[in-house]
Amino acid sequence: MKNDEQALAHYQFSSTIDVLATLDQLGIEHLEVSTERTIVIYHRTIFNFAVLTGQLDTAQTVTVEVFDISPDLDADTDPVSLIEHLIGELATVASVDWERQS
Repeated sequence: MKNDEQALAHYQFSSTIDVLATLDQLGIEHLEVSTERTIVIYHRTIFNFAVLTGQLDTAQTVTVEVFDISPDLDADTDPVSLIEHLIGELATVASVDWERQS
């Protein structure tokens, strides 16, 4: 991961989603830490997934941080692109739109 890249991004879904149910539907491993936070393992990359608006079963605004990038990926891999791939899959399955927040 590039040292100058921020491995954290904020997103808003167009309506609430049940994050855990959606992760289960996608077959993505996760470990629920609290009602607002889960650790996600997606393509051998570890993400901290925290809900800012709602809870994991009613999430609308979330923060996702890359804890550890898969050893299969190049050291210069953009961590935000990994996050956006995960967010995109969640949104597609939940049938909602999403946008990155600044």
